[in-house]
Amino acid sequence: MLTIDAIGPWIASQVRASTLPDSRPRVDAVERLIDQTWNVARQQPGIQLFDGPMCRLESFNATPQSLDLAFSSTSYRIFFGTNMQHPELADQYGPNILANPLGVSCLLETADDWILLGRRSDSVAYYPDRVHPFAGALEPADNGDVFAAARRELCEELNLKESHLKKMSCLALVRDSRLNQPELIFSARTTRTLRQLEKLMDHTEHRAGHPLAATASTIESAMNQTDLLTPIAIGSLLLWGQERFGQSWFDRHRATITAAPKP
Repeated sequence: MLTIDAIGPWIASQVRASTLPDSRPRVDAVERLIDQTWNVARQQPGIQLFDGPMCRLESFNATPQSLDLAFSSTSYRIFFGTNMQHPELADQYGPNILANPLGVSCLLETADDWILLGRRSDSVAYYPDRVHPFAGALEPADNGDVFAAARRELCEELNLKESHLKKMSCLALVRDSRLNQPELIFSARTTRTLRQLEKLMDHTEHRAGHPLAATASTIESAMNQTDLLTPIAIGSLLLWGQERFGQSWFDRHRATITAAPKP
């Protein structure tokens, strides 16, 4: 379901970014498949597609004190044609053939002690109607600032101001095992209550909120709902639970939903 590549937590000053040339190999058969997949999908009614720029994760180095990330450029079209629709290309050509854009997901804790996730709309390109954190991807305009990217997504999807967010940290770097896409998991607490957030929510990507009481029993029950929650949502709850409920709680639940990290 999920692979955890590195665990923090890290605060903003501990995360550094640099740029590298794009190392994704160009294989004619793969490039044709990307184009074909994109063109077919654009003809389907009700699917929203835009070929925006994204940041490809080239490499990372993690310690308890720092997280160093190196990026190059990719686009949503390449992501759609590789990680999203044809992740099996990695089996034939190696994982570097995929777009591998860096996603950012934030588990949001309200002022009145709820965890708020979003129920995705049926018009999104992947995991429609599933429960997912408020999330997006690092974009070139973020200038490598992954915390700024996470704040941007929260502000866009929940109409928050930066002054409404506090105690943000980066919990881990993970990969959805199906998409094989790298994703940074963040946690943040807001000064807004659950009711205030639900009134402010933008319904373009999420048709409704999915609140969970911030208790061990509720989180444990939610993590078993694999047909409703996305792997990233479940991993976010697991990692947030490590911070809230301790290492023994995390160790007890980790093996059931994750693969072992790479050495």
